[in-house]
Amino acid sequence: MSKPPRFFIAPDQVRDPSISIIGEDVRHIRTVLRKGPGDLLTLLDGQGREYTVRITTIERSTIGTEIIDQKERTTASPVVILGQGLPKSDKMDWIVQKATELGVSSIVPLVTERTIVKIKDEEKRAARWQKICREAAMQSDRPDIPMVETIRSFGEFVGTLTAGPQTLLLFPWEEGTQPIKAVLRRTQGIEKVVVLIGPEGGFSQVEAETARSKGFHLVSLGRNILRTETATIAALSMILYETRD
Repeated sequence: MSKPPRFFIAPDQVRDPSISIIGEDVRHIRTVLRKGPGDLLTLLDGQGREYTVRITTIERSTIGTEIIDQKERTTASPVVILGQGLPKSDKMDWIVQKATELGVSSIVPLVTERTIVKIKDEEKRAARWQKICREAAMQSDRPDIPMVETIRSFGEFVGTLTAGPQTLLLFPWEEGTQPIKAVLRRTQGIEKVVVLIGPEGGFSQVEAETARSKGFHLVSLGRNILRTETATIAALSMILYETRD
């Protein structure tokens, strides 16, 4: 028996013992999936609660459901925050999608010294990235949706961070001398990891020194020079493999 389709809802849509589905998901459930009264769905509130519901009514803009089961789903730890130097073309879309699948908690688009791309409509682009996060979270069976923060400058973002016993700051860099694996394996009890990835051209020497002064470990991802999108996936995969069960 196949699993019921999964959709995210806002917590305020829950009115125990029922949940109303609104927005663009209504058309998808009704027209694309051709679901009707009696069919089951899985709904997640993005805060760790998962509901199995049965459709009771379908209207043009609303689908009514009744809750038949619910359970808590814990989010993965440690929290992983990705600071991503903005790349050219549509690479950021791909990075956001894959970072969501890999389990990041939030994504911060960064303008660095070597950032080439100019974002004309930041609100529209941020909304697009958040939608990609939502779709990737549904596809990958996550109980939550990562938050895409507003575009920030490298200096502004790094200035807000502080290293501590429960926070690990990682700065993959082509001149980094510490293997990222070694740093991860000697670190215990971490609750939050912040990893910064440069755009095409990487980070500058000044940015590396700024990061070092804030407590970042200047780490290596290996001998080869990686494209920005490859570096992101490599770094996140290593972090998640070493820090999560």
